[in-house]
Amino acid sequence: MKKAFSISFIMLLILIGLWLYRYYWDAPIEQDILSGNGYRTTIGEDYRAVNFYIKSDWFKLSSKGPQSMHEVVARIGNSNIVLTEVIVREEVQDIYFTLTIDNKLPRLQGYFLTQNLKNASTAIEMPFIELRGDNEQVIELGQFTQGPGDFFSFGIKLEEAKTSTHGFSVGASIYYGVQYEKY
Repeated sequence: MKKAFSISFIMLLILIGLWLYRYYWDAPIEQDILSGNGYRTTIGEDYRAVNFYIKSDWFKLSSKGPQSMHEVVARIGNSNIVLTEVIVREEVQDIYFTLTIDNKLPRLQGYFLTQNLKNASTAIEMPFIELRGDNEQVIELGQFTQGPGDFFSFGIKLEEAKTSTHGFSVGASIYYGVQYEKY
C-alpha cells in the first residue's frame, strides 16, 4: 500500500511540475502567442526603435577574458534588454557587446519585443544600429551579429571606446513589437 501511494504521489508531483512549467515559463507562452494558439496578436511589421545607454563603468578595457554581466539597459512593455557579455578582442582591436531580451510574459495580455518573426508578411529589412558617444559624435559600428535567438552583438574600435569616457548611446531598430491578448 505504501509503495502504491509513493508511486501515485511521485506521479502527481511530476504532473504538477509539467503543468507549472507549461503555464508559467515564458518560452511556451511566447511560442503560443507567436503561433496564434489561443491569442489575438498585433505584430508590428516594422522594426521598433529602441534607445539605451551603455555606461563606461560596465566594461573594463583592461580585461583579458569575457566579462559576464546582467545589466538591464532598457525596459519596454514586458521585455528587458540586457547587456550580458562584453569581450575586449585585442587581436582585432575592438570591444564586443552582447545583448539579449529577457521577456516576463503575463499569461493573459501584454506587450513584448522579439527579433524572431518566422512568418512576417513583409520582407525583413536590414536592422539599423546607430552609436553615439560623448558630445553626440557618431561611433563607427564594427562587426554586427543577430540571432538565431533574441540576442544581438556588435563591436566598436578600442580607440573609440577609450574616448567615450562616459559611455555611449545605442539606437537600434532590430526588434518587432508584439501586443497580445488571450481569448
